[in-house]
Amino acid sequence: MAMVKSIFKGVMYAVISTLLFVLLFALIIKWTNLGNAVIKPIMQVVKVLGIFLGVAIALRKAKSKGWLWGGIVGILYMVFTFLLFSLLDGNFHIGLGALSDLLFQTLVGVVSAIVLRLRNKDVEVA
Repeated sequence: MAMVKSIFKGVMYAVISTLLFVLLFALIIKWTNLGNAVIKPIMQVVKVLGIFLGVAIALRKAKSKGWLWGGIVGILYMVFTFLLFSLLDGNFHIGLGALSDLLFQTLVGVVSAIVLRLRNKDVEVA
C-alpha cells in the first residue's frame, strides 16, 4: 500500500509541476518572439523534468526496485497528462506519437530512478 501511495504522490507532483512549467512556457512564448520550432524540444524537457521530480518524490519510501517504481511513475504520468491535455484540447487520438511518448516517458522514469538510486549508496538499485 505504501508503494501505491508513494507512486501516486509522485505522479501528482509530476503532473502539477508539468502544468506549472507549461503555463510558464506559454507566458514566455507570449512575451517573446520564439518560433514554433522551439515548442516541441522545450515540451520534451518539461516532461523529463516533471517525471524526474515525480520519481524523486515516489522513491522516498522505496527500499528496492526503484527502477520499477520509476517506470510506473513514467507510465502513469503519460496516462494522466495524455488525458488532461486531451480534455483541454478536445481531441482524444491515440496514435504512434502517443505510443512513442509512452515508451519515452517510461524510459525516463526508469533512468531517473536509476540515477537517483546511484546517488544513494545504501539502497539497492535492483
